[in-house]
Parts: sequence; C-alpha cells; structure tokens
Amino acid sequence: MRNDYWGVERYRFGLVIGCGLLVAWFTPFPLQVMLAVLLAYIGWMLHKLYQLQHWLTGGHKLEDMPDSDGAWEQIAYLFHKAQQKSDDRKQRQQEALGRFNQILSVLPDAAILLGTDNHIEWANKSAAKLLGIHSATDKGQRIEALLRNPELHKLLEDNNSQKITLPSPLNDSLTLRARILPLQGGSRVLSVRDISEGTKLQKTRKAFIANASHELRTPLTVLMGYMELFENDPELPPHLLPPLQQSREQAARMQQIISDMLALSRLESQESTPVKGNRVDVPALLESSIQPIRDTLASATHTLNAVIEPDLCVCGSEKDITSVITNLLANAVKHTPAGTHIQIRWQSDIDGGACLEVEDNGPGIPQQHIPHLTERFYRVDAGRSRASGGTGLGLAIVKHVMQWHNGTLTIESKPGKTLFRACFPPERVLD
Repeated sequence: MRNDYWGVERYRFGLVIGCGLLVAWFTPFPLQVMLAVLLAYIGWMLHKLYQLQHWLTGGHKLEDMPDSDGAWEQIAYLFHKAQQKSDDRKQRQQEALGRFNQILSVLPDAAILLGTDNHIEWANKSAAKLLGIHSATDKGQRIEALLRNPELHKLLEDNNSQKITLPSPLNDSLTLRARILPLQGGSRVLSVRDISEGTKLQKTRKAFIANASHELRTPLTVLMGYMELFENDPELPPHLLPPLQQSREQAARMQQIISDMLALSRLESQESTPVKGNRVDVPALLESSIQPIRDTLASATHTLNAVIEPDLCVCGSEKDITSVITNLLANAVKHTPAGTHIQIRWQSDIDGGACLEVEDNGPGIPQQHIPHLTERFYRVDAGRSRASGGTGLGLAIVKHVMQWHNGTLTIESKPGKTLFRACFPPERVLD
C-alpha cells in the first residue's frame, strides 16, 4: 500500500491546531497562544527545510539523509533516487566514452578532433605516430601551427571532402592521405591514413608494366616485320596467307593492348591534371579525328555527323583528351552494326561546362552491362569485341582521363539510342 505522505502532514497540522485551541481555551490570552503555536509550527518546518538543504549541498549521502516522515521523507527519497539515476547514467557514459576512446586509440588511422577555429580538442595515439600530435600536450593549439603543409591548410580552409596526399612530418618515407569529416556543431575530424605501402605497390606495378611492355614490344615488332615480309613473298603458298594475316592482326592487337595498359597505368598513378595547364583546341582535335574514322572504320558502313562549337576550348592534357575522342568515336563505330548513324556534339552545357556527346541509333546496351563498361577488359559481347579489334581498355582510359580533369563520364542506353557524355567542369572551359 502506498504511503499517504500528505495525510501525515494533514494529521500533524490538525494536531497542532487542536492542541493550540485547547490551550487557548483555558488561558486569558487565546490569540497570543494561537500565534505562538503557529510560529512554533512554522519554525519546525523551516528547520526541516534547512536540514534538507544542508543534506542536498552536502553530497546526497544516504547515511546523512534527514530523519523525518510525511512529505519531507518523500522529498528526500525522491532527491536520493534522482541522484542515484544521475550517478548511474554518468557512470555508463564514462564507461562508453572510455570504450570509444580505446577503440579510437588502437585504430591505425590518425583522428584529430578540431573545434570551429581549428584548435585541437582531442587526438588518438595514431596521430602521435603519424603526425607527432599528442592529445595531452597539444590540446588547445591550432593545427596549422603544428602541421605546416600548404595543401593541408587549403583543405582546412575549403572544408571539402577531397583527399590530399602529404609526407609525414616525422618520417619523409611515409606517405599520408588526409581528409576532413564534418560533425554537428561546426566541429570537424581530420582523418589521416598511412598509404605508404599502397604507394610503393603502385610504383612497383607501374615499373613492372613498363618493363614488361618494353620487353614485349621488341619481339612483337620483329614478329610483325617477319609476317609482313612473308605475306609479300610471291612464293608463299596461298593456303598460308590467311593464317599469316590473322597472326599479324593479333600481334597488332597485342601492341594496342600494351599501349593501352601503359596509358592506363600512367593515368592511375598520376595526380589530378592542374587546372592551369595547356590550352586544348578540342574543335580542331575533333575535326582531325572524325575524318580519318570516316575514311577507315566507318567507310561505307556508318554515317558520322558533327555539331561543334568552334571556339569552345578547355584546359588540360591534349594527349589524354585526344584519347577520349578517339576511344569514344572508335567504340561507336566498332560496336554498332552497319548502317548506324553516329551524332557527335561538342557544346557548352547549362552550368558553363563543356560536354562531348557521342550518340548512335544502334541496338543499345542492356542495362545490366552499363555499370561495368568502364571496367578493365569488360566486354558486352566478347567475341564481337575481339573480332573488331577491341582491347576492353578504351572506356577505362576515358573514365580515368575525365576523373583527372575533374570531369564526368555518363552512359545512357536504350534500344535505338546509346549516348556517351564526357563533360568538363566550368573551371576548365576557356573563352
């Protein structure tokens, strides 16, 4: 049964008033007696209030709880239970924070919590290993004062999600990659990862591809020379001519694969193409690329029509942009049947960028293949691609060239229409 605390208070108040009236009845000064009784009752209540306040300010210790009953007992009990819940909640929060700090401390990536003004609020142990920043001694200092790297300072000012590469201030042989992760309230986390092993592996792979390609080119060139010599030999038996021609075509295809692999390796290992670079006259490149394809691959099979904005130039690598043009045009011809019409457009877009569009009215590409078209050696129809001389690396090269020019490559296809769109951002467009 629940205690009736206010019933106790009502009983106590009634008892005091009753006793006061009884005493007042037998004295010649009833009003003075009643006033004295009420003042005594108020004094007792103030004494209980003082005990409660003294207990609350003294730390809520259970053994020091005021000995009382009625409403005062309930008030003290409720304060004590609230304090217990608060202590339990704080303990759980401390335990969770401790576990969280332990997890962050053992992570191999450095994590530094920055305030709105780039002051260090916390750092894990990896930050000390990679950057020399210690949470205990460097807390409160500005990150720019400890890490003097222009790229890092620019990353902190721009507050974007891009990644930058920088050397470790403790060890020049370590290569680090940093990025900014925004948090609520304006705070940010500087995340830094050691990519030294990946960088070394990439350099090793690049050197291997370059050496292997160099070693393969020489024997392939010799083989193709001998096969051409045999083809032109008037004494060659007629039944050997088709095998020699097929062998020479496959050797040429191997040479093209080697060239594409070298180009792809170079693109994967280089950084983003600087915005302040060479002026590329894309209209002139298109004119010089379309006509040879009309005369060779598309001769008597495809029709090519071009709409080119004459003064629309971009800033970048002319060699790589030429590769984008030739790969997109060659793909449109090689992977569509005879009679296909190909529309080429080089125009400004509504955002101020520049887009190269290659559209054909062929049979289209099944939707399940579109996400994989830019993967290495991926073919929708392997047999047909090999027959047309494709290497399976063209679109992978186009994707990487556009990435290094801060652009995009999008592919749309349905029966009767396939569109490849390579767009350069506005900052690369030149008047």
